[in-house]
Amino acid sequence: MTRAREQPVLREFRVSDRFAVKSLVHRTIAVCYPAYYPLEAVRFFANYHDEQAVLRDAQEGYTLVLEKAGRILATGTLVGEEIKRVFVEPGLQQHGLGRLLMRRLEEQAASWGVGVVRLDASLPAKPFYDRLGYATVEAAFLTVENDRRLDFFRMQKLMEKTP
Repeated sequence: MTRAREQPVLREFRVSDRFAVKSLVHRTIAVCYPAYYPLEAVRFFANYHDEQAVLRDAQEGYTLVLEKAGRILATGTLVGEEIKRVFVEPGLQQHGLGRLLMRRLEEQAASWGVGVVRLDASLPAKPFYDRLGYATVEAAFLTVENDRRLDFFRMQKLMEKTP
């Protein structure tokens, strides 16, 4: 079988993935966020999702990567009851990869006994989470460099009880 035909593999994060995950996150922010946010907010997102944060959250929680032919195409993390850092390669969005990641993260949360999963959704990500059944708890914002606003939404979803 050729590499081009390989199916993506969803697996747990390894420490050696930290740079590739950070690069995916930063690439996605650079491509998707400027249409929604001022430059200062885009910079804030990139700084917030640095390599140390990727590694720390993976150590404290449960991080998945979707990999194909040695390249990480998507990632997502569950820390306690919070889903964080769900990013999909920009050219591969709208193909079900994010939905697959979210389903696995939600299954993990349910297996841990989490009753309500919470997340903060960026402006471009909110419609995705709406489609997955997340409810907006509140609209929120941070003030970033040059008194610019970074708007986002606090969202949550009630988990199904597993027998």
